[in-house]
Amino acid sequence: MFGALFGDWATMSYTNEKVRENYSRRFRIRYPNEELPAARPLRTGALHDRHVALGAQMGASFGMEVPLWYAPDGVQDEFSWRRSNDFEHVAREVKTVRDGVGILDISGFAKITVKGPGSQAWLDRMLACTLPKPGRMTLAPMLKQDGKLIGDFTLACRDPAHWFLRGAGIAEEYYLRWFAEHAEPGGDVHAHGLDWCGVSIAGPKARDLLAKVTGEDVSHDAFRFMAHRDMEVGHAPCVAARVTYTGDLGYELWMRTDYARYVWDLLMEAGEEFGIAPFGLRALNSLRLEKNWASWGREYRPVYGPLEAGLDRFVAYDKPANFIGKAGATAEKAEGGALRLISLTVAR
Repeated sequence: MFGALFGDWATMSYTNEKVRENYSRRFRIRYPNEELPAARPLRTGALHDRHVALGAQMGASFGMEVPLWYAPDGVQDEFSWRRSNDFEHVAREVKTVRDGVGILDISGFAKITVKGPGSQAWLDRMLACTLPKPGRMTLAPMLKQDGKLIGDFTLACRDPAHWFLRGAGIAEEYYLRWFAEHAEPGGDVHAHGLDWCGVSIAGPKARDLLAKVTGEDVSHDAFRFMAHRDMEVGHAPCVAARVTYTGDLGYELWMRTDYARYVWDLLMEAGEEFGIAPFGLRALNSLRLEKNWASWGREYRPVYGPLEAGLDRFVAYDKPANFIGKAGATAEKAEGGALRLISLTVAR
C-alpha cells in the first residue's frame, strides 16, 4: 500500500518511524526548511559520501538524501523564523556558479527512457510539445485530460525509437504510473526509470572545464544549446546535454552509477584552476528563480493550465497529433486563462 502511494522506500517500518516522530513533535514548532531525522538516511546515491565529506547539509526528497548546501567545518543547519544560518554560505555557492563554475549532483531528478518502434507516435500523443529531432532536446509539458499540467520534462531524442526524459524527482513514480495507464496494446513501446547518476556543471567556466576532460569539440558552434550526444568524460562513457537548470552556460552529464564517483572526482580535480565548488538545492532554487525558471510542486501544479503557467510557448496547439489535454489547452488559449505566473523583483 505505502509503496503504491509514495514509492517502494516507504515500507511499513519506515512509516512506523516517521509516524512516531510526528506524534512526538505534535506540539513543537516546525521551522521553515527544517529537515526531520527519523528513518534517515535511507536512500543514498553513489556520491553521498563525497557530499558529506565536503560538509553537505542533507535533506530528503522522495526518500533520497540530497545536498541542500555545503557548510564549513563546525557549521551545520540551524532552523529559525529569522534568516537561516545557511544564508551567506548559499550566497557563496550562487556566486561561484555565476562567476566561475559550480558542480551539482542531479541524480535525484526523474530519469525515464522510452524505447520502441512506436515510441515517437506514442510520445507525440502523451506530450504537448513538438518532438525534437535526433540529437536535440526541448521542454515538454504533459497535460491531463482537462488540459491542466501534470508534468514538464526535458525531452531528448536519441533516435526516433529511443527517448530520454528528465523531470522532477518527486514525481517519477507518478509519471511512470501515468505512462503505464496509457500504454497501448501491442507492447512496442516501453517506458521505465533509469538507475543512472547525473552531474551538472554550470557557470561561465563550464565549457573550459568540459573541454579539459574530453576530447570532443564542445565549442559553442559544435555543441549548441539544447543539444545532446554521447561523450567520453575522461575514460567514462556519458550522455552529455548542453542545458542547465540554473540558466547559466553549462552541461548535464549522465552516466551509469558505477562511473559516478570517477566523473565527480575528475571534474573536481580538473576544475580546481577554475575555482570549482559544489552547490546544493537551495542555491539551485535561488539561481533558477533569478532566471524566472519555475519548478514542479512549487510554481507548477495540476490546477494550472500551460498558458497560466507560462508554458504555452512549448505547446504545439496545431500539431496533427491529438495529444492528451489538447482540447482543454486550446480552449484555455482562446479564453485567455484566469491566472498568470509572474516573477517580482522586490526593492530593498
